[in-house]
Amino acid sequence: MRSTAWPHIFFACMLFTACQCCAVAAESMLPAESMLPAESMLPAEEGFAASIPAPDRVLGWPLGSWHARPEQITRYFEQLAAASPRATLSTIGHSHEQRPLLHLTITSAANQQRLEALRQQHLQGEGPLVIWLGYSIHGNEASGSNAAMLVAYHLLAGEAAWIDNLLANTIVIIDPMLNPDGLARFATWANMHRGQQPVGDKLHREHNEVWPGGRFNHYWFDMNRDWLPLTQPESRARVRQFQRWQPNVFGDFHEQGADAGYFFQPGVPERKHPLTPDENVRLTTALASYHAQALDAIGTRYFSRERFDDFYYGKGSTYPDVQGSVGILYEQASARGHLVDSANGTFSFADAVRNHYATSISTLRGGHALRAELLQWQQDFFAQAARRAASLDHRGWVFADRGQSDRAAALAEVLQAHQIDVRVLDEDLSMAGHTYTAGNSYVVPVQQRQAALIEAIFEQRSEFADNTFYDVSAWTLPLAYNLSFARLKRLPDSSSMDADSASDQPQQGSVVLQQNIVGWRFSGDSLNASALAMALVNNDVPVYRVINPARSLAADSSIQRGDFVIMLLHNLEHKKTVEQINLQLRQHPVTLSLLHSGLNLAGIDLGSPGIQRIQPIRPLLLTGKGINPMESGHIWHLLDRRLGLTVPMLDVSQELPALSDYSHILLADADYSAIPDGWQQALHEWLRQGGVLITQQRSAAWASAVFLTASSELAKDQTLPELIGEKLKQLASNNDQSREQLGAQDYASHASKAAERVLGGAIFSAEADLTHPLLTGVYTAQMPVFLDQLVRLPPSRNAWSTPLQLTDEVQPMAGYASAWMREQLQRQPLLAAERIGQGSLVQFAFNPNFRAFWRGTELLYVNALLNAGLLDNTSLPNY
Repeated sequence: MRSTAWPHIFFACMLFTACQCCAVAAESMLPAESMLPAESMLPAEEGFAASIPAPDRVLGWPLGSWHARPEQITRYFEQLAAASPRATLSTIGHSHEQRPLLHLTITSAANQQRLEALRQQHLQGEGPLVIWLGYSIHGNEASGSNAAMLVAYHLLAGEAAWIDNLLANTIVIIDPMLNPDGLARFATWANMHRGQQPVGDKLHREHNEVWPGGRFNHYWFDMNRDWLPLTQPESRARVRQFQRWQPNVFGDFHEQGADAGYFFQPGVPERKHPLTPDENVRLTTALASYHAQALDAIGTRYFSRERFDDFYYGKGSTYPDVQGSVGILYEQASARGHLVDSANGTFSFADAVRNHYATSISTLRGGHALRAELLQWQQDFFAQAARRAASLDHRGWVFADRGQSDRAAALAEVLQAHQIDVRVLDEDLSMAGHTYTAGNSYVVPVQQRQAALIEAIFEQRSEFADNTFYDVSAWTLPLAYNLSFARLKRLPDSSSMDADSASDQPQQGSVVLQQNIVGWRFSGDSLNASALAMALVNNDVPVYRVINPARSLAADSSIQRGDFVIMLLHNLEHKKTVEQINLQLRQHPVTLSLLHSGLNLAGIDLGSPGIQRIQPIRPLLLTGKGINPMESGHIWHLLDRRLGLTVPMLDVSQELPALSDYSHILLADADYSAIPDGWQQALHEWLRQGGVLITQQRSAAWASAVFLTASSELAKDQTLPELIGEKLKQLASNNDQSREQLGAQDYASHASKAAERVLGGAIFSAEADLTHPLLTGVYTAQMPVFLDQLVRLPPSRNAWSTPLQLTDEVQPMAGYASAWMREQLQRQPLLAAERIGQGSLVQFAFNPNFRAFWRGTELLYVNALLNAGLLDNTSLPNY
């Protein structure tokens, strides 16, 4: 990357003719020689129309001298669209914080008049090339969104012949803010720490964001992992437009570490997904020559075949590759503010903006030069995918829920969002011990346009040419949803389904008081049912759960294990109870069945000890430095969006409040030192008084050391706090054993050897104890679990405390794990639940809510909220 100092970023001065008030305000914070225009980044030999406003005129400061906020970028794009007949501005959706998601569609004025007709022609393999440029999906990688303004200006104001030729045959979609909520958070942070003299020192506060940082969206999700799962509204809006347009090229603009220089794909050749054809790589490489030429011209260092892979199809640069498009990742060294001192010299935010602008233009120039090849490739891709689908040994897939959950319908909805044809099964099928019932099962034919994407979603790959992965190595969605699924040798009778039918909620019901009833029951399998139960108990309606029946329940029993039961107790005002039930049913519709008697001849009676009352759920989520923000966001999203719970958050830097107001404390993966030592005694006492502490990954190991260390383990002249401190130190240094000495090795083998000690994201089958309260709603003794970290839970004195564990024979169901890693995982417990006084400690050795699409193990976390307080504390070891 070019080395430069702040006062010499640009080379000419400009008097603002508009937004003079803004310009004066900006000028007061900038050295005079820094008041320079965005036009200085543009090619001097090209002319630009004066009628189109440059970014500086609308923002009121030179582009790159401040971080533009989303509303400022929106205002600029609105003015561009109003000024140019080449542009159409659309709002394709909204972020969680209700910021508009913008698309600026740029083409010739003549093409704008028939844009929809051209889109339809493009989908039929005719018509114009479509290039989509998407910027800053990570909010603190802000140079992309700022560069988007200059790219749009160049295309709309540019008078050069190449632009006229480009726009006559190309539709350019500029997506300036893939993550506006994160961008807003980071822009505020960077600007609030910017002085008149920018500071490049990496220790400067501007370069070190406070938790959770601006990378993530509102719920702290990494948006560049959500293209496939589609758990966030930004992703759903984006993929909806991707499928509408099916671009030939998709540019994905990011930032990386300050010392890294500039990267553009093709990336590491051996680390592409096997389903990505070689022709895709050839075209990516052909486009790379244009990026190299552009960066050479401005003196920027770059690399193109190292570090980054092209494997997981849930990222912006890989999702297109399995759909006939060419996705390209661009990574600019990050200033993480306005100026940074890097190993390659000092560079500015404006330099970063300039580089992304340069490769945006090179993408357009290269795409235009390769237009015929790119258009032909998209047609060839789908033809090749059709031939491959026809050669497979199966004609389709069938999938269905186990029990009465709503996960199969949720997966069908995701598949439809990717324009995959999903059908409803019309005949019962029995396959591999499971009956797929008509009307409740789904069929996906493999011979359809999205054949390649279907294969990527359903495959269980476990062998790879290269064992190093930038992200996860497996994502099989039916396993993530814990569904029954199978290949179909023939396509059974099935019916088409409406685009929205998969997500239809149960019909809104209501209950009325009737004579001779004692209450209602409803199945506990669905997330809606759990949300309803929580809402009722939090509003003083007594709800019980069939948790551990002493007798087996016959099929004709009025209740089944896992059911929720609402009882019309004598001390309740029944009319108000019914009103509250109906109120909550409007938010969480489920089907309720009448109970006419407490006597149940086919099972246990309603007064059985195996039916226990659920207590109100008042959670507290711990947040802050040392705690994984993404996993914390997964928990917040589950409770807030899916369960409808109020989620107070406490930063661990604050003083610990009185905990008696909270029933559950939730702690995501965290450094062993994240929780202050002074909190341990208060948390322990809260647990003993009946609290439920739910931990995961490293925080689970921390909790074992802190709360399950027995005084009997003390050495002579040692205090319990000293022993706990020793255990925490041991955890920090030895828990994953990944630093085990290997002996002398070739230096060049470092990456491959290091990969053997990494659990980068694979799916394993775990043994499940179906009688345990935390596994209510699980129906098979083998459960798919996603592991991306090796965490060892210590042995327990309680033989009944680990209802989920790996076996002696550890082989991934999908994904990569080295022989060394598989050996470490043998017989490892993945879930433990211990009684501590009247309370419960729940420990997950993995993230059960991974990226909000692991809906199968999400159920276990919901059970921890509902059922952990119902664990038997009369006959089990207690700490």
